[in-house]
Amino acid sequence: MKHILLAASAAVLLAACGAMEKKEPPPKPFVGTRWQVLLESPPAGQIPWVRFGDGRVQGFGGCNPFSAPIIQDSVGAKAIAIQRIEIEPRGVCDASIVAVQRRMLEVLQSVSSYTIAADVLKMSGSAGTLTFHALPQ
Repeated sequence: MKHILLAASAAVLLAACGAMEKKEPPPKPFVGTRWQVLLESPPAGQIPWVRFGDGRVQGFGGCNPFSAPIIQDSVGAKAIAIQRIEIEPRGVCDASIVAVQRRMLEVLQSVSSYTIAADVLKMSGSAGTLTFHALPQ
């Protein structure tokens, strides 16, 4: 009887260890993480990215840097509103890069919520959804 009990205990312990190995890593922090947008057809050059902090979003749209004030909920519902986006013109870019930047900023301007799972940020709103991947610090 002791052998059966010991074997059953060992099986439960091994199953618990196996379940712990498959655990998903904790989500990256929303604030301070540099998030790179995932695109089906990335443009040539630097990939667009965003970073949130101190009530602002700043980033690079593929052609120009941008920034805007943000308003977040304070109860953890992950609601967000991005205010007027200011673009810092830096020169002339290829039309395809400008189109990617325009679409990204259009979606960002309309976002109302976000979710984070591990190192993936999804932002959604009336103009669509953007998916981002956390870049290493």
